[in-house]
Amino acid sequence: MKRFTLLLITAIFLGLQFGSSQNLQAEFAMAEFLAPEEGPYLETYLKLKGASLAQEQTAEGSFSEVLITYHVSKGVWIPFKDTYKVKGPLNKDGELPLDFIDQRRIPLKPGEYQLEVTIDDLKDSTDYVGKVTQTITIEKNRDANLEAVNSDSLTSKSPFSKPYYKTLYTISGIQLVESYSKTTEPNILTKAGFDLIPFTSDFYPEEKTDLTFYAEVYSTFGREIVPGNKFLIDMYVESAEDGRVIQGLRKFLKRKDATVTPVLQRFPIDQLPTGNYNLVVEVKDDKNRIMDRQFMFFQRFNEIKAENHFTIADTTGDQKDFYGSWVTQYQDLDQLREYLRCLHPISSQEEIAQVNTRMNFRDRNMMQEFLYYFWKVRNPIDPEGAWLEYWMEVEKVNAAYTTNMNKGYDTDRGRVYLQYGAPNTISPSYFEPNTYPYEIWHYYVLKDPSNADQSNRKFIFANVDQGTKEFELIHSDAKNEITNARWHHDLHKRSSQSINLDVEESGDFYGGRSRDFFENPY
Repeated sequence: MKRFTLLLITAIFLGLQFGSSQNLQAEFAMAEFLAPEEGPYLETYLKLKGASLAQEQTAEGSFSEVLITYHVSKGVWIPFKDTYKVKGPLNKDGELPLDFIDQRRIPLKPGEYQLEVTIDDLKDSTDYVGKVTQTITIEKNRDANLEAVNSDSLTSKSPFSKPYYKTLYTISGIQLVESYSKTTEPNILTKAGFDLIPFTSDFYPEEKTDLTFYAEVYSTFGREIVPGNKFLIDMYVESAEDGRVIQGLRKFLKRKDATVTPVLQRFPIDQLPTGNYNLVVEVKDDKNRIMDRQFMFFQRFNEIKAENHFTIADTTGDQKDFYGSWVTQYQDLDQLREYLRCLHPISSQEEIAQVNTRMNFRDRNMMQEFLYYFWKVRNPIDPEGAWLEYWMEVEKVNAAYTTNMNKGYDTDRGRVYLQYGAPNTISPSYFEPNTYPYEIWHYYVLKDPSNADQSNRKFIFANVDQGTKEFELIHSDAKNEITNARWHHDLHKRSSQSINLDVEESGDFYGGRSRDFFENPY
């Protein structure tokens, strides 16, 4: 969907300025589609800003009226020309004039054309008209045979595209959508049973929290439809700067062979930071070869900080892995939430924030995508094997440490076990007089991915609130873990009444072995 703005007061496209107080403003966008019986056509969307148009006053209110001319040429040949009037909506007294949209469908054969659009404000006393011209290209590859295409030569494709195949399917242009509703009576806005109100800008301000779009996938003409054939539609938002895919803004649809396959989708962009992006739609065959790709540039303004929300995942190395991979077997939303939540013990703070965001959206594709790339980064060769090995450990800690309050992986013991592995020794003591039940874990070598290996490290867990059976971590000598010089005193708080903060030891108690276990674990 290509677009540009008719803004006469800026001289960006037109270099004209009205002599009256009114300055005509309009937004223009277009997208190419294909009618199976009639052939390709150009669909145009012209949004006229009501407040910029002169108004005629009537007893019922005010209205505007414009004269619009479309002129399509190819050299001296003029395949399409039309001039018509459009009357704006009636505005009641005291109300600001409403914007309105004029939508056209222009049938065109494949080729390159010059499009000229002019707008004349009929209620304005001046003689000026707005005019803009644009070169348009109607694609020729609707009946292409199988052929490898070098993406570097494709000016209409994403600059980050890889070589792909044009064979069984092609994609229409992308139409951005302001809103849509079920069709009650077919009209010019109707596609696939919905009335689509076009979004004619490529700028998404902070208050726009969704990006909705429509496209169509066409089976190559001249080819017999094969009912058993399946293909994939891959849709995502990428950085316009380097082509990296934005995590959480990617969807996959599996579809069966059909003459026309409509695609109406929505991406939540409330967490998308300020920046330049491309909306990309790809179609792939059952061998995961990219057969066609369309993209659309857009800008986003959002005051949130990028590092606190979505980060950009580098998937340019291989975009085929996610589709049909091991994560797509997980369809149940609650199960996926569980799989993501159990990653907390081995996640960075940034990853934890991303996990929580995806669980809150409850979007299956977003959760599957995060699970896949989380393990792809950690084990590029066998991400599924790494995940299954970790999940076996999660099941162990769930069986051993789940309480009436938390799953095993949400407890301190479960977190330490999953983060560092099983300890070499555990010194348990549940029935010492005057002492909370406790365990002392000892690691001969503590392996931490974020730090160098540490030798002879210990963790002390105590069941301070015996009603919950929860063992809290009260002290460790490992790096970046809680350190409490008064741990021995706190372990005996049930009996010790000292409130002197300088007291680190609680004295000796009959039957107490915690200091011995800490110094000489077994």
